[in-house]
Amino acid sequence: MFENINLEYSILLIKSIGKKSFQCLGDLAGKSRSTISRLLPSAEQNFESMKKIAQTFFYQKSELVLVFDDTLIKKMHSHFMRGSGKFYDSKIGRRIMAYKLLCSAITDGNYIFPLQCLYLFSPEFKPEIMQSKSDIVKQMYLYAKAIFPDKKIFVAADGAFATEEILTWCIKHQILAEMRMAKNRTVWYKNKKQALSKIFDLQPKGRHKARTIKVIWHELSLYITAQKRIDKHGDETIVYQVSTYAAKPSKHVAIYKKRWPIEKMFRTTKQHLGLQECFSTKMDAQLNHVTSVFLAYALLELERKVQKLPTPEAAIRSLKPRKISSLKQRINRLGDIFRGSYA
Repeated sequence: MFENINLEYSILLIKSIGKKSFQCLGDLAGKSRSTISRLLPSAEQNFESMKKIAQTFFYQKSELVLVFDDTLIKKMHSHFMRGSGKFYDSKIGRRIMAYKLLCSAITDGNYIFPLQCLYLFSPEFKPEIMQSKSDIVKQMYLYAKAIFPDKKIFVAADGAFATEEILTWCIKHQILAEMRMAKNRTVWYKNKKQALSKIFDLQPKGRHKARTIKVIWHELSLYITAQKRIDKHGDETIVYQVSTYAAKPSKHVAIYKKRWPIEKMFRTTKQHLGLQECFSTKMDAQLNHVTSVFLAYALLELERKVQKLPTPEAAIRSLKPRKISSLKQRINRLGDIFRGSYA
Protein backbone atom coordinates (compact mmCIF):
# COMPACT_ATOMS: atom_id res chain seq x y z
CA MET A 1 0.00 0.00 0.00
CA PHE A 2 2.84 2.39 0.85
CA GLU A 3 5.09 1.94 -2.17
CA ASN A 4 6.37 5.29 -3.44
CA ILE A 5 4.61 7.13 -0.60
CA ASN A 6 6.61 9.67 1.40
CA LEU A 7 5.64 8.91 4.99
CA GLU A 8 8.69 10.28 6.81
CA TYR A 9 7.20 13.68 7.68
CA SER A 10 3.94 12.13 8.96
CA ILE A 11 5.90 9.58 10.98
CA LEU A 12 7.88 12.40 12.62
CA LEU A 13 4.59 14.07 13.55
CA ILE A 14 3.49 10.89 15.36
CA LYS A 15 6.86 10.43 17.03
CA SER A 16 7.41 14.03 18.15
CA ILE A 17 6.54 15.00 21.71
CA GLY A 18 6.83 18.79 21.48
CA LYS A 19 6.02 21.37 18.82
CA LYS A 20 5.75 20.16 15.24
CA SER A 21 7.80 22.99 13.69
CA PHE A 22 10.42 22.19 11.04
CA GLN A 23 13.12 22.95 13.63
CA CYS A 24 11.67 20.64 16.31
CA LEU A 25 11.07 17.80 13.85
CA GLY A 26 14.62 18.28 12.57
CA ASP A 27 16.04 18.03 16.09
CA LEU A 28 14.12 14.77 16.54
CA ALA A 29 15.39 13.29 13.28
CA GLY A 30 18.91 14.68 13.53
CA LYS A 31 18.39 16.80 10.42
CA SER A 32 18.34 20.49 9.61
CA ARG A 33 15.24 22.64 9.43
CA SER A 34 15.63 23.07 5.69
CA THR A 35 15.99 19.31 5.18
CA ILE A 36 12.71 18.72 7.04
CA SER A 37 10.95 21.34 4.93
CA ARG A 38 12.09 19.47 1.81
CA LEU A 39 10.65 16.25 3.23
CA LEU A 40 7.20 17.83 3.30
CA PRO A 41 5.06 16.13 0.61
CA SER A 42 2.69 18.17 -1.52
CA ALA A 43 -1.00 18.25 -0.67
CA GLU A 44 -1.73 16.34 -3.89
CA GLN A 45 0.65 13.54 -2.85
CA ASN A 46 -0.98 13.32 0.57
CA PHE A 47 -4.49 13.27 -0.92
CA GLU A 48 -3.46 10.37 -3.15
CA SER A 49 -2.00 8.48 -0.17
CA MET A 50 -5.12 9.02 1.95
CA LYS A 51 -7.29 7.90 -0.95
CA LYS A 52 -5.39 4.60 -1.29
CA ILE A 53 -5.61 3.92 2.44
CA ALA A 54 -9.35 4.64 2.60
CA GLN A 55 -10.09 2.53 -0.48
CA THR A 56 -8.24 -0.44 0.97
CA PHE A 57 -9.61 -0.06 4.48
CA PHE A 58 -13.26 0.15 3.41
CA TYR A 59 -12.99 -2.39 0.60
CA GLN A 60 -15.64 -4.67 2.09
CA LYS A 61 -18.08 -1.96 3.20
CA SER A 62 -21.25 -1.42 1.18
CA GLU A 63 -22.40 1.76 2.93
CA LEU A 64 -20.29 4.76 3.98
CA VAL A 65 -20.85 8.31 5.20
CA LEU A 66 -19.05 11.27 3.65
CA VAL A 67 -18.69 13.96 6.31
CA PHE A 68 -18.11 17.65 5.67
CA ASP A 69 -16.95 20.07 8.32
CA ASP A 70 -14.76 23.13 8.71
CA THR A 71 -12.34 24.08 11.44
CA LEU A 72 -10.18 27.05 12.39
CA ILE A 73 -6.41 26.69 12.45
CA LYS A 74 -5.36 29.41 14.85
CA LYS A 75 -2.27 31.44 13.94
CA MET A 76 -1.09 34.01 16.49
CA HIS A 77 1.23 35.65 13.96
CA SER A 78 -0.85 34.93 10.89
CA HIS A 79 -0.72 38.57 9.74
CA PHE A 80 2.46 37.45 8.00
CA MET A 81 0.97 34.21 6.61
CA ARG A 82 -0.55 34.45 3.16
CA GLY A 83 -4.19 33.35 2.97
CA SER A 84 -4.97 33.80 6.66
CA GLY A 85 -7.64 36.18 7.89
CA LYS A 86 -10.08 37.00 10.66
CA PHE A 87 -12.74 34.39 11.39
CA TYR A 88 -15.33 34.12 14.15
CA ASP A 89 -14.45 31.55 16.80
CA SER A 90 -17.71 30.38 18.39
CA LYS A 91 -15.88 28.86 21.38
CA ILE A 92 -14.52 32.19 22.60
CA GLY A 93 -17.12 34.46 20.98
CA ARG A 94 -14.83 36.70 18.95
CA ARG A 95 -12.91 36.91 15.67
CA ILE A 96 -9.36 35.60 15.56
CA MET A 97 -6.57 35.42 13.01
CA ALA A 98 -6.58 31.94 11.50
CA TYR A 99 -6.85 29.73 8.49
CA LYS A 100 -10.29 28.21 7.93
CA LEU A 101 -10.19 24.72 6.54
CA LEU A 102 -13.06 22.84 4.87
CA CYS A 103 -12.54 19.09 5.08
CA SER A 104 -14.16 15.95 3.73
CA ALA A 105 -13.68 12.55 5.37
CA ILE A 106 -15.13 9.08 4.83
CA THR A 107 -16.35 6.98 7.75
CA ASP A 108 -18.31 3.92 8.77
CA GLY A 109 -19.19 5.59 12.06
CA ASN A 110 -16.19 4.13 13.87
CA TYR A 111 -13.07 4.63 11.75
CA ILE A 112 -12.65 7.82 9.73
CA PHE A 113 -10.19 8.77 7.00
CA PRO A 114 -9.68 12.31 5.71
CA LEU A 115 -9.92 12.64 1.93
CA GLN A 116 -9.52 16.30 0.99
CA CYS A 117 -9.27 19.77 2.50
CA LEU A 118 -9.18 23.31 1.11
CA TYR A 119 -9.03 26.80 2.57
CA LEU A 120 -12.07 29.02 2.96
CA PHE A 121 -10.84 32.58 2.66
CA SER A 122 -11.94 35.63 4.62
CA PRO A 123 -13.45 38.58 2.68
CA GLU A 124 -10.27 40.64 3.10
CA PHE A 125 -8.21 38.06 1.21
CA LYS A 126 -8.71 38.13 -2.55
CA PRO A 127 -7.02 35.22 -4.35
CA GLU A 128 -7.11 35.11 -8.13
CA ILE A 129 -9.76 32.37 -8.11
CA MET A 130 -12.01 32.05 -5.06
CA GLN A 131 -14.29 29.01 -4.96
CA SER A 132 -17.48 29.17 -2.95
CA LYS A 133 -18.10 26.79 -0.07
CA SER A 134 -20.89 25.15 -2.05
CA ASP A 135 -18.66 24.58 -5.08
CA ILE A 136 -15.97 22.97 -2.91
CA VAL A 137 -18.55 20.66 -1.29
CA LYS A 138 -19.81 19.58 -4.72
CA GLN A 139 -16.29 18.86 -5.98
CA MET A 140 -15.39 16.91 -2.84
CA TYR A 141 -18.53 14.78 -3.15
CA LEU A 142 -17.79 13.94 -6.79
CA TYR A 143 -14.22 13.05 -5.82
CA ALA A 144 -15.43 10.69 -3.08
CA LYS A 145 -18.01 9.10 -5.39
CA ALA A 146 -15.29 8.44 -7.97
CA ILE A 147 -13.16 6.77 -5.29
CA PHE A 148 -16.04 4.59 -4.07
CA PRO A 149 -18.22 4.05 -7.16
CA ASP A 150 -19.76 0.84 -5.84
CA LYS A 151 -20.66 2.14 -2.37
CA LYS A 152 -23.88 3.67 -1.09
CA ILE A 153 -22.70 7.05 0.15
CA PHE A 154 -24.60 9.26 2.58
CA VAL A 155 -23.57 12.86 3.23
CA ALA A 156 -23.56 14.22 6.79
CA ALA A 157 -22.83 17.81 7.82
CA ASP A 158 -23.75 20.36 10.45
CA GLY A 159 -26.24 23.17 10.00
CA ALA A 160 -23.78 25.52 8.27
CA PHE A 161 -24.06 23.29 5.17
CA ALA A 162 -27.88 23.13 5.11
CA THR A 163 -28.20 25.90 2.53
CA GLU A 164 -30.74 26.18 -0.25
CA GLU A 165 -28.02 25.79 -2.89
CA ILE A 166 -26.46 22.66 -1.41
CA LEU A 167 -29.78 20.95 -0.66
CA THR A 168 -31.09 21.78 -4.14
CA TRP A 169 -27.98 20.23 -5.67
CA CYS A 170 -28.33 17.13 -3.48
CA ILE A 171 -31.94 16.59 -4.53
CA LYS A 172 -31.16 17.16 -8.21
CA HIS A 173 -28.40 14.53 -8.11
CA GLN A 174 -30.24 12.14 -5.76
CA ILE A 175 -27.64 12.50 -3.03
CA LEU A 176 -28.62 11.06 0.35
CA ALA A 177 -27.89 14.00 2.64
CA GLU A 178 -28.38 14.46 6.39
CA MET A 179 -27.72 17.85 8.02
CA ARG A 180 -28.53 19.71 11.20
CA MET A 181 -31.20 22.41 10.98
CA ALA A 182 -31.98 25.25 13.40
CA LYS A 183 -35.20 25.01 15.39
CA ASN A 184 -36.34 28.47 14.26
CA ARG A 185 -36.12 27.59 10.54
CA THR A 186 -39.55 28.04 8.98
CA VAL A 187 -41.05 25.48 6.59
CA TRP A 188 -44.39 24.71 4.98
CA TYR A 189 -46.24 21.83 6.64
CA LYS A 190 -49.93 21.04 6.03
CA ASN A 191 -50.32 24.28 4.09
CA LYS A 192 -49.06 26.33 6.99
CA LYS A 193 -45.73 28.13 7.37
CA GLN A 194 -44.23 27.62 10.80
CA ALA A 195 -40.97 27.19 12.71
CA LEU A 196 -39.77 23.63 13.26
CA SER A 197 -40.07 23.96 17.03
CA LYS A 198 -43.74 24.96 16.67
CA ILE A 199 -44.85 21.95 14.60
CA PHE A 200 -46.82 19.76 17.00
CA ASP A 201 -46.74 16.66 14.76
CA LEU A 202 -42.93 16.75 14.69
CA GLN A 203 -42.37 16.45 18.43
CA PRO A 204 -41.44 12.92 19.65
CA LYS A 205 -44.16 11.54 21.89
CA GLY A 206 -44.14 8.97 24.65
CA ARG A 207 -41.24 6.54 24.42
CA HIS A 208 -40.36 7.61 20.87
CA LYS A 209 -36.98 9.31 20.69
CA ALA A 210 -37.36 10.68 17.17
CA ARG A 211 -40.04 11.61 14.68
CA THR A 212 -39.86 12.48 10.95
CA ILE A 213 -42.23 14.49 8.75
CA LYS A 214 -42.19 15.71 5.15
CA VAL A 215 -42.08 19.48 4.57
CA ILE A 216 -41.50 22.09 1.89
CA TRP A 217 -38.64 24.55 2.26
CA HIS A 218 -37.80 27.00 -0.56
CA GLU A 219 -39.91 24.80 -2.86
CA LEU A 220 -37.76 21.79 -1.92
CA SER A 221 -39.41 18.60 -0.71
CA LEU A 222 -37.45 17.60 2.38
CA TYR A 223 -37.69 15.40 5.47
CA ILE A 224 -37.28 16.85 8.95
CA THR A 225 -36.41 14.68 11.92
CA ALA A 226 -36.77 15.82 15.52
CA GLN A 227 -34.66 13.89 18.01
CA LYS A 228 -35.21 13.89 21.76
CA ARG A 229 -31.99 14.08 23.77
CA ILE A 230 -31.52 13.71 27.51
CA ASP A 231 -28.21 14.90 28.98
CA LYS A 232 -26.38 13.54 32.02
CA HIS A 233 -28.35 15.89 34.27
CA GLY A 234 -31.64 14.52 33.00
CA ASP A 235 -32.52 17.66 31.03
CA GLU A 236 -34.38 17.08 27.79
CA THR A 237 -33.72 18.93 24.52
CA ILE A 238 -34.99 18.53 20.97
CA VAL A 239 -32.60 18.84 18.01
CA TYR A 240 -33.59 18.93 14.35
CA GLN A 241 -32.05 17.63 11.16
CA VAL A 242 -32.99 17.84 7.49
CA SER A 243 -32.58 15.10 4.91
CA THR A 244 -33.20 14.59 1.21
CA TYR A 245 -34.52 11.02 1.40
CA ALA A 246 -37.31 9.08 3.08
CA ALA A 247 -36.37 6.72 5.91
CA LYS A 248 -37.40 5.74 9.41
CA PRO A 249 -36.54 8.31 12.11
CA SER A 250 -34.02 5.91 13.63
CA LYS A 251 -32.16 5.70 10.30
CA HIS A 252 -31.93 9.47 9.98
CA VAL A 253 -30.61 9.74 13.53
CA ALA A 254 -28.10 6.92 13.00
CA ILE A 255 -26.66 8.44 9.81
CA TYR A 256 -26.18 11.87 11.33
CA LYS A 257 -24.58 10.35 14.42
CA LYS A 258 -21.81 9.01 12.17
CA ARG A 259 -20.69 12.61 11.64
CA TRP A 260 -19.19 12.66 15.15
CA PRO A 261 -15.80 11.01 14.29
CA ILE A 262 -14.72 14.11 12.33
CA GLU A 263 -14.99 16.16 15.54
CA LYS A 264 -12.71 13.66 17.26
CA MET A 265 -10.35 13.78 14.27
CA PHE A 266 -10.00 17.57 14.58
CA ARG A 267 -9.42 17.28 18.33
CA THR A 268 -6.72 14.63 18.00
CA THR A 269 -4.90 16.34 15.12
CA LYS A 270 -4.83 19.64 17.02
CA GLN A 271 -3.84 18.26 20.40
CA HIS A 272 -1.40 15.52 19.38
CA LEU A 273 -0.29 15.89 15.73
CA GLY A 274 0.36 19.61 15.36
CA LEU A 275 -2.42 20.66 12.99
CA GLN A 276 -1.89 24.30 14.04
CA GLU A 277 1.89 24.17 14.44
CA CYS A 278 3.33 25.02 11.03
CA PHE A 279 5.09 28.40 11.10
CA SER A 280 5.82 28.85 7.42
CA THR A 281 4.55 32.09 5.88
CA LYS A 282 3.79 30.28 2.60
CA MET A 283 0.19 29.20 2.04
CA ASP A 284 1.20 26.06 0.08
CA ALA A 285 3.54 24.94 2.88
CA GLN A 286 0.72 25.41 5.40
CA LEU A 287 -1.61 23.20 3.33
CA ASN A 288 1.11 20.60 2.77
CA HIS A 289 1.68 20.42 6.54
CA VAL A 290 -2.06 20.12 7.27
CA THR A 291 -2.51 17.28 4.78
CA SER A 292 0.55 15.51 6.22
CA VAL A 293 -1.09 15.75 9.65
CA PHE A 294 -4.24 14.16 8.24
CA LEU A 295 -2.15 11.41 6.62
CA ALA A 296 -0.60 10.76 10.05
CA TYR A 297 -4.12 10.42 11.45
CA ALA A 298 -4.99 7.88 8.75
CA LEU A 299 -1.94 5.85 9.80
CA LEU A 300 -3.17 5.94 13.40
CA GLU A 301 -6.54 4.57 12.31
CA LEU A 302 -4.76 1.65 10.64
CA GLU A 303 -2.80 0.97 13.83
CA ARG A 304 -5.98 1.22 15.88
CA LYS A 305 -7.68 -1.38 13.68
CA VAL A 306 -4.78 -3.83 13.69
CA GLN A 307 -4.24 -3.67 17.45
CA LYS A 308 -7.97 -3.28 18.27
CA LEU A 309 -7.29 -0.07 20.19
CA PRO A 310 -10.16 2.14 21.40
CA THR A 311 -8.89 5.53 20.20
CA PRO A 312 -6.26 7.16 17.94
CA GLU A 313 -4.64 8.50 21.11
CA ALA A 314 -4.08 4.90 22.20
CA ALA A 315 -2.43 4.25 18.83
CA ILE A 316 -0.13 7.25 19.41
CA ARG A 317 0.88 5.85 22.81
CA SER A 318 1.58 2.50 21.18
CA LEU A 319 3.75 3.91 18.39
CA LYS A 320 5.55 6.83 20.06
CA PRO A 321 8.09 4.80 22.13
CA ARG A 322 9.49 3.16 18.99
CA LYS A 323 12.64 4.43 17.33
CA ILE A 324 12.10 6.22 14.04
CA SER A 325 13.53 3.33 12.01
CA SER A 326 11.34 0.85 13.89
CA LEU A 327 8.32 3.09 13.43
CA LYS A 328 8.88 3.19 9.66
CA GLN A 329 9.01 -0.61 9.57
CA ARG A 330 5.85 -0.84 11.67
CA ILE A 331 3.94 1.52 9.35
CA ASN A 332 5.06 -0.43 6.28
CA ARG A 333 3.89 -3.66 7.90
CA LEU A 334 0.47 -2.08 8.46
CA GLY A 335 0.28 -1.54 4.72
CA ASP A 336 1.26 -5.13 4.03
CA ILE A 337 -1.35 -6.43 6.49
CA PHE A 338 -4.20 -4.59 4.80
CA ARG A 339 -2.99 -5.30 1.29
CA GLY A 340 -2.82 -8.99 2.14
CA SER A 341 -6.21 -8.95 3.82
CA TYR A 342 -7.97 -7.57 0.76
CA ALA A 343 -5.88 -9.04 -2.04
